[in-house]
Amino acid sequence: MQRTSISSSRRTVLEMVSRTRCRAASSSIRPRPQNRSYADSPTIAGGKLAQIIRDSIRATGPIPISRYMQFCLSHPTEGYYSKGDVFGRQGDFITSPEISQIFGELVGVYFLTRYLAKGGKGPVRVIELGPGRGTLMDDVLRTLLNFPTIADKIKEVHLVENSLKMQKLQGEKLAARIDGRGIDLKWSDMVDGIEDSDAFTMVVAHEFFDAMPINLFEKREDGLSTSKNAGLRLAISRTPTPLSTVLPATSPRFAKLPIGSRIEIAQESFKITRRLGEIISAKGGGGGAGLIVDYGGDRAYGQSFRAFRDHKIVDVFDEPGSSDLTANVDFAYLRESLKGVARPLSPIPQSQFLLSLGLQARLTSLLASAPNDARREDMRKGAKRLIDSTGMGSEYQVMGIEPLGAAGEAEEEVYPFPARAEVLSEPVDVQSGVDIPVG
Repeated sequence: MQRTSISSSRRTVLEMVSRTRCRAASSSIRPRPQNRSYADSPTIAGGKLAQIIRDSIRATGPIPISRYMQFCLSHPTEGYYSKGDVFGRQGDFITSPEISQIFGELVGVYFLTRYLAKGGKGPVRVIELGPGRGTLMDDVLRTLLNFPTIADKIKEVHLVENSLKMQKLQGEKLAARIDGRGIDLKWSDMVDGIEDSDAFTMVVAHEFFDAMPINLFEKREDGLSTSKNAGLRLAISRTPTPLSTVLPATSPRFAKLPIGSRIEIAQESFKITRRLGEIISAKGGGGGAGLIVDYGGDRAYGQSFRAFRDHKIVDVFDEPGSSDLTANVDFAYLRESLKGVARPLSPIPQSQFLLSLGLQARLTSLLASAPNDARREDMRKGAKRLIDSTGMGSEYQVMGIEPLGAAGEAEEEVYPFPARAEVLSEPVDVQSGVDIPVG
């Protein structure tokens, strides 16, 4: 297997490897060679960040796709998320919480049922990874605070956010909700900043893992292949890299992939999900429940890396830092990360999750209290979009996380998830399938 890399010349070059060896193709931007003609390739706009990346390549050599994504999304001054509010209808993409309040309300209902199922007596903290504008957390808190059984138990809200501009927006959004309730609002720039707690911990990560940097590997027999994508290019590294040996070995599914397969692996997703499992299952802790909501499936992907700008898909190398870079989430990989730490609940379609928890009943209630027909129509459209079987309802998956039970203890069925997760054993040919982009 090889790891793909980004280069600043005009072709996508994948260097094949033997059956028995893995090479990494690290995504990098390379200076344009002076002895080659690129008359057949149009120039792609760059900008400040493009120059920063080129300078980095000139100094240290090709960079992995994961590093390119980090530059584009998280650079402190030129990165995508450093530029402020990119969410909602006026941004580059819109998320379920921004479409309808029902989404966050039903997430809150799910957490309430898990808290009550565990006795409902101790303190509570609510954690969100990548909280955006704070809309989802606000809806979850509003829902929970409406129930006397839990309203006075919520002691902490913890947000994982590394953008100071977004932290400011989130604080403004949540200030009125928690004011005077004795709820401590905290931020961390990474999951490792969250400590174990004796509180019942509710964790939600909505459209968080799709933005995790990926590494791209290709398993080839021999030879060379090229494609004429303009602008920055992907290139297979000419020698094996440490990650090309380590990452494909993190799942038995990857080792079984046939020659010709290309696979995206998000190393940080594995680590972060495992840490969430540790937090929820901490010995002596208060237990908890987790939800991961994202687009993807219970399988690996090889061609889902893409960019969104103004609600449209654009070239991933066009104006670095101006688009949201994303890749489908391999939920099977997240499940594998929890082995021996926490219990994963098989992902189900977003439509199934929301309908099972009462979307229709909640919509009926909201329609009855709507001030006018226009508002009612907006509510209907929003709810329909969340469960659309040809869109968000099927493209987005919901995975649960529960603490491990005691040895020999029968696993509790957690509604609305299947009673038992499917065994992860069969490999998937990730290149022959078609990855459907969503936005």
